[in-house]
Amino acid sequence: MLRYFLDQRRERWGGSLWLMPLITTLAALALGLALDNESERVDELLSPVLFHGGAEEARRVLITVATATIGVFAVVVGLTLVALQIAANRYSPRLVRTILRDKPTQFVLGLFIATFAYNAAGLYTVGTSGNDQDYPRLAVTVGLVLLFICIAALVYYVDRVAHTIQIHSILKRVSADARKAVQRRPAGIGREAGQIPVGDPRYEPPPNAIRIVAEQSGHIQRLRTADLVHTADAQKVTIKMVPGIGSHVVCGSTLAWAWSPTDGATPAQVQTPAQINSLGKAINRAATIGRARSGYGDVALSASEMVDIALVSLHIFDYHTVEQSAAELTILLSRIAGLPLGDEVFSSGSGTGHVVVPAPYFSDYLELACGEIRRKGSSEPVVLLALVRLLRMVGVIAGSERLDAVYQQFDLVRSSAERSISEKHDLQRVLDGIDEARRAIQRAKHAAYTTDPDQVLLHV
Repeated sequence: MLRYFLDQRRERWGGSLWLMPLITTLAALALGLALDNESERVDELLSPVLFHGGAEEARRVLITVATATIGVFAVVVGLTLVALQIAANRYSPRLVRTILRDKPTQFVLGLFIATFAYNAAGLYTVGTSGNDQDYPRLAVTVGLVLLFICIAALVYYVDRVAHTIQIHSILKRVSADARKAVQRRPAGIGREAGQIPVGDPRYEPPPNAIRIVAEQSGHIQRLRTADLVHTADAQKVTIKMVPGIGSHVVCGSTLAWAWSPTDGATPAQVQTPAQINSLGKAINRAATIGRARSGYGDVALSASEMVDIALVSLHIFDYHTVEQSAAELTILLSRIAGLPLGDEVFSSGSGTGHVVVPAPYFSDYLELACGEIRRKGSSEPVVLLALVRLLRMVGVIAGSERLDAVYQQFDLVRSSAERSISEKHDLQRVLDGIDEARRAIQRAKHAAYTTDPDQVLLHV
């Protein structure tokens, strides 16, 4: 239960703008308390570099620093809101999540709040003894130093914001999230994914299977398959999840099915309503459900963000950005083209329990990357040629068993071009590009020498 709570809070807190300021503020108050307690011994040691004014002057310094800091903080907040608005309106509302999770942004906000809290708290100890020379000089000096650190942080932050809202930076960040998600090997990517035969009765719930309902509404952010396998072994059941990672569920809808893998009857160890309820609780705890999709293991989310950028750019005729988005989609698809993809079965190997998790197949990722862009930009040769280049590069890397999906996308691009492009010259450019891409894929598949695709993908 604790791990379920922490998973939900980790996802929510990762994009919060209050957690880092809270942590830095507490750290600043603790620092001020420590410096105040050690002031006499340290002040004598560092006397040449410490503040030498009287207590009243020190209080004015603290007030000035606190006032200046909170004023500059307002500027930082304004810059953050501008960056969020530009990202949402110019590229995609989904990208707000990416910017909110930027750790340097959170740290800069926390630094300003911590500096204000440190200097404001210092007013409670500086000048309260009645002796104009008796106050923690080191603590006051640190407060003044924090002001200069904040000024440097402001310059850094302005530069960061100016670069953050540029399209190549945004795409780079989305691509990095996708790479991390693939490396985590969530359910449906790697191992034995996609190896379930179509219609295999072992993994199809029988009529009397137990229906497990979702206890809350939201998106599946994570699936702890190890916990699901442990539950399946303990109850000697097969568990088939209905939604996969990234899917949306409604409270009371079907989250999973459970049944005996031997005879399809109600599991022998799940006989009472209390035991059935216990099974449902265990399955719900293994699925982290949140209000929004998470990029932790949701590779399709990163692909959707890249597609969103391309679609918004098409609306304002920014075809260069569409080409950049298609290039990043090419990298993502190339990264997963050599991996097993699709529905996956998990088991401990020692028990009778099995867990089936649905996941997108390679053709699904390919359609996600190409479908909307192709339909929206079907009349623009630049857009269609960008998709042709994407399919060409992915087709060279993908295994021969996946070429049917690539060729199907080529046919769709061809039909879209023939239907929507009226200029014969532009149409011929697209058709020639498709023919050349197909020939390039065939040449690559018949090459006499190749290298290990796993090693190549490490550098993609």
